[in-house]
Amino acid sequence: MTMHATTADDIPVVGSRDASPAHDRADDTLDQARLMDHAYDGIREYDNPLPGWWNLIFAATFVVAFLYFAYYNIAGWGKTPAEKYQIALAGWQAGYRGGPGGGGPSVTEEMLAAGVQNPDVVARGAEVFTSRCIGCHAADGRGQIGPNLTDLYQIHGTTRLDLYGTILGGAPGTAMIAWGEVMKPAEIIAVATYVSSLRGKNLPGKEPQGKSVPALAP
Repeated sequence: MTMHATTADDIPVVGSRDASPAHDRADDTLDQARLMDHAYDGIREYDNPLPGWWNLIFAATFVVAFLYFAYYNIAGWGKTPAEKYQIALAGWQAGYRGGPGGGGPSVTEEMLAAGVQNPDVVARGAEVFTSRCIGCHAADGRGQIGPNLTDLYQIHGTTRLDLYGTILGGAPGTAMIAWGEVMKPAEIIAVATYVSSLRGKNLPGKEPQGKSVPALAP
């Protein structure tokens, strides 16, 4: 009787790829199905799905982009860099200490409008108004000797810059003196900014004077 020695190579291993040629062919077929059609320098790629975290980040970029657009362009809550610059410039110019002949701040309608958005400028203007103006206009601007500053009427001009000019140069023939000869440029800018913020509050007080003017845009 002839005995045959069995070696390790003759014993199939359960789960081994060598144990199932059919399994190997199935794997090859699956690999071919996953390969993409294009090739670069003889290199082909698997059509693997993107990781879940990558898809989540990709989707989040759309959400953030929409919220950013809505915040700045639809709701108008955010300030653009140009608007932030104007507000900061108004704050600087309201604190400028230059006097007559010293250059002085360059006052524009846009600068006064931006100043209304600067709490420091408005607070400074309120202090000046309280110390200089309440005798004629009352503490809340409703008017006494001077006109009501809270209604939608203005005697001299229509704009913020007109208010500034009236404060600076006064109104001849009235009790309104030329405050430019008394107050510093920074104080005049600040109080003009504050007074412009009162328009449209429509507090009951002195009867309307001057011509009807539109509300000032923020």
